Amino acid sequence: MNQMVTGAINVTIALPKQLEQEIADDIEKESVFVSPYLEKIKVAADRMSAELFIRDAAKAEEVVDKATRYVEVMAKQRTGFDIKLFLQNKRQDVGPFQPDVNAELVSRGWVHDYGEGQVAYRGPVLKLAQLVNAKAVELYARAFDLVDGHFPSFVSAETLHKCGYFDSHPNQASFVATVIEDFDAIEEFRRANSCAEGAVLPPQEHMHHGGMCLNPAACFPAYPTFAGETLPEEGHVVSWQGRVFRYESRNITGLDRLYEFNVRELVFLGSEEFVANCRQRVIPVIGGLAAFFDLEMKLQTATDPFFATVSAAKKFFQASQEVKSEILIPVLKADGSVKEMACGSVNLHGAFFGERFDITAVDGAAAHTGCVGLGVERWVLAAFTQHGFDPARWPQPVREAIFA
Repeated sequence: MNQMVTGAINVTIALPKQLEQEIADDIEKESVFVSPYLEKIKVAADRMSAELFIRDAAKAEEVVDKATRYVEVMAKQRTGFDIKLFLQNKRQDVGPFQPDVNAELVSRGWVHDYGEGQVAYRGPVLKLAQLVNAKAVELYARAFDLVDGHFPSFVSAETLHKCGYFDSHPNQASFVATVIEDFDAIEEFRRANSCAEGAVLPPQEHMHHGGMCLNPAACFPAYPTFAGETLPEEGHVVSWQGRVFRYESRNITGLDRLYEFNVRELVFLGSEEFVANCRQRVIPVIGGLAAFFDLEMKLQTATDPFFATVSAAKKFFQASQEVKSEILIPVLKADGSVKEMACGSVNLHGAFFGERFDITAVDGAAAHTGCVGLGVERWVLAAFTQHGFDPARWPQPVREAIFA
């Protein structure tokens, strides 16, 4: 153990085996959910050991135990699955990628970063976000006989349980709490804040969790609205812009990874054949969206970042069944190197939601479902990264819409 500063300590632990780089990256990223006393985990270059940056030396034994168990389950993930490329778009703009986009957007006053994974935006950023959403709607309407939808930002814990979210991503759930319905508790809370310089939160015993959550995936609130229905032969396609909330702890950064963000969602429900056909039909639509904004992009098979203890099994299923593909758009890391940012995904759910919510296809079997989610703020970040701040580099229809 090497003492860094007073109260903090570094500990090196051995990994169960030499890890693939993909798994090592996952371990570092998801380590924010290991312990409140763990600053980060850094995997060694040889991927045979990892360094734990512990905030409180007094908690070292506890943190080492949690971290050791964490890396053991993460190391069980399998890699090496063939990546299937469904689509690729080449950028026409030959200019360089723009560095420090998040900082520049803030500097220009187009983005206000609240510092908690929430942003406000205006000017060209707002116009671009609106255009991403509007163009997606236009292209979807050409390809599908769809209806518009609108769903709340709150979702019940019971719905999330049915959707399997607590089993797959318990670390990202956000619960809504209120002050208990008690005269004295409410008055205590009011008086505490009547003359305080800063906000005073109610004590835990005065907080009530009523079973509501902030919605962590845009598609979830849609399925209960079809519960008990038998879908028509032509299936059903619905699209809307949803507000999504995913707790990311210390991984929050700029428009890259927000706690609260917007998703243009597309959901298709029907027979297995209908849903499979919808997935095929949506691929050129995504290509058309990337071409309209002149973005280098590819769509390929991928997996979700599941919670550590279920990651190996669930990632294996997704990869082996090819039920998830990601829209990857190159942007720049803080150090200037290129990374592929997931700006959306295309997903097949099989009959999972049909069975959970008693939705029936025309053939009498449980309905199959699929969805497409586009992360609006990430498309905005990608566009400014690939075209910069000179309007002349942007495609004409985009330039006229956002810089006018």
